[in-house]
Amino acid sequence: MAQTMTLKLNAPGMTSLHKAGLAGLFMTLRALDEKKRKIDGLEWTPATNQITLNWTKDDQRAAFKKLVENSFSVENHFVRFTGMEIDREPSIEQKEHIATALLNTFFQHGKHRSTGKKQALRYQEDMDGKLCWIRNFAPILEIKPYAQAVAEFIDDNGTFKESLKVAGWLYPGAGRRHGDNTRFSEPVENALALMYAPIGVVFYRLRSRMKGRKARVAMVVPDIRDLESYCELRRIAPMYETLEMTASSASDAALRFVTEIAGGDARKSLSQTTGSNGVHCRVFTFGIVPWNEQQKTRTFSHSVFSEKVKGLENYNLANAIFRNRWQTSKEEKDRRGTVTKPESFYVSPSTAREFISENIANGNHWYHDLATWLSRKEVRKGLSYRGERERLNRMVKEAQFDDETERLFINVCQESWRRRMGKVSERATASGADPGKLIQKEFERLRLAVSHSRNAHRLRETIVDFWARSGGNEELQGNGLLEVLPLFDENNWRKARDLALLSLISYQPKTPKEKQLLSEEETERDEDNE
Repeated sequence: MAQTMTLKLNAPGMTSLHKAGLAGLFMTLRALDEKKRKIDGLEWTPATNQITLNWTKDDQRAAFKKLVENSFSVENHFVRFTGMEIDREPSIEQKEHIATALLNTFFQHGKHRSTGKKQALRYQEDMDGKLCWIRNFAPILEIKPYAQAVAEFIDDNGTFKESLKVAGWLYPGAGRRHGDNTRFSEPVENALALMYAPIGVVFYRLRSRMKGRKARVAMVVPDIRDLESYCELRRIAPMYETLEMTASSASDAALRFVTEIAGGDARKSLSQTTGSNGVHCRVFTFGIVPWNEQQKTRTFSHSVFSEKVKGLENYNLANAIFRNRWQTSKEEKDRRGTVTKPESFYVSPSTAREFISENIANGNHWYHDLATWLSRKEVRKGLSYRGERERLNRMVKEAQFDDETERLFINVCQESWRRRMGKVSERATASGADPGKLIQKEFERLRLAVSHSRNAHRLRETIVDFWARSGGNEELQGNGLLEVLPLFDENNWRKARDLALLSLISYQPKTPKEKQLLSEEETERDEDNE
């Protein structure tokens, strides 16, 4: 018999992912209305907080099948979402972005999709015309849950089931773990909302120096209170290209969403959407873990509420300073001289942006716990490039600190480091040694000494010894020393340790000789563009 469904934002069991899915259904129905597509046996009434679906025929199979076919499709090896193509057809770059995101999240399990033989994918990036080359692109042939949706949602009598057991393709990371008995069930209305979640969420590609393969894709899920407002906001996201949709970490993805995609007028709309003066979202990461190399696992989740984020203004500054950039991947040839990999480009996020966004999203100072960050070789390498140091130096000069004493402390340490380099260089010249290598050795010695200072007493000894070896320091004259002394007490010594390390990694040479001594190879390592 005919059936009416009312899918409500505030219905019991509606998580943020359910709400995003309901927004995805709203977007799809809006697109069908704008394209003047009708479905025989189905009428819909979208509203700001709910969607009413009237299945007008006793047998609902044909109408539901038509709805699914009009919502999702696979064309030329890419998944197409009608709800995301209201304004224009996506570029190849955007299609590849969505395909990669889906194969790492909702449809990462082999039984949920079929793909062709992996191949190299080449395309020109729309905005800059740069050649992008994906080494192992898996062409999508079929998304099985969409093809089997009728059997999944509708019983033998042609009416919707009361509930469905939720699998990973509906709720990534929440499917079966040990057996059927561990899978939870959802009312059919909630399950239908989840089917449209890939349209309502926002995906970011991740390139993390700290997490590596454990974080390959981030899924940002806003907390939605108004379907219509979010639909207008979400229409903007498909227009962004790879440069904007790449982040350095889960926190970076969430904060990028808050400050860029939800920026300006759109942010006001999202504030109305979430029913608050801020923006609330949840972010999940998916990647590969050592104990399960064959699948993509949900590896992290975190909530971000802009009203409660301490130092969001510093992230806005970092957002302006540490912009994503295109990095060149060099051409490769085999022994016969045949090109096996063309010169191409990939997006490289800033290493500094990763630790800054992680700290701010977790309510810490933007330079928090640098000793731990710098213990990773990949992080140290990323921060060693001249361009990164220059941007860090600008961040130090323009960022907000709790107290200007912190900036004074950085200036003292940088002046001491400048003088220390001068002495090391003189000693190297006198002995015929390489001054650049000796300075790098001294830098590592000092970094380790500061990082390994585990209490206030040891840190005071390390820093005072550093200052003394460097010679006179104008910054410490007058009241300078008295102003920085409180940073060495039991309450602040960890902050002082972070500031000392920050001063070293953000130091900028002041003379041509210093530039020569501190010069580093500018070309970063090539990365697999998978």
